Order: sequence, then structure tokens, then C-alpha cells
Amino acid sequence: MTTFEHFNRELASIDMEIARLAQLCGIHLLEPGVVEAVLRGESSICASDNPLAWEKLRGLLVLHYHVVSEAAATDGVEAAAEGVRKALESVRERMNPTQQ
Repeated sequence: MTTFEHFNRELASIDMEIARLAQLCGIHLLEPGVVEAVLRGESSICASDNPLAWEKLRGLLVLHYHVVSEAAATDGVEAAAEGVRKALESVRERMNPTQQ
């Protein structure tokens, strides 16, 4: 398995869990500024009180950025950006299977 394939699988797995946790917290991560608010620790954006899911969500977002940064350093920015695009596409398909 190449580094790029490993990165894609790892990132898709992380992002799928991020999507699930965001649902548990009632957070819409794709809205502007929401990811930044989560990273700043602004738990007031949660529609549901779930401290365990909130902390795990924040940690996985940090891990997401770390994995992307490592991939960019190893495989180049374009390859890392393509991996992020593919991971997001995979998460969207799995979270909304009827909307294609």
C-alpha cells in the first residue's frame, strides 16, 4: 500500500467518525466558521449536551489536520488536497446514501 492510499483510508476513517460525532453534538461542520469554533473549544455551538462526544470531536479534528499536514509534507500539497476531497466525498456518500 502506498503512502497516499494509507493516507486516504486513514483520513476517511477519521472524517467518518468526525461526522458521526458532529451529529451527536448537533453541529453542522460544513457551515462557515463552525470547524474553527470547535477547534477554539466553543461548546456553546452544540445543539445537544454530550461532553464525551464533544471532546472526542475536538480531538479528531486536531488529528485530521495533523494527518493532512503530514501527508502534504510527505506526498505534496496537491496529493493531500486530493485525499481530503476524496475523504469528504466518501463521508458525504456514507452519511447521505440517498442523495447522490
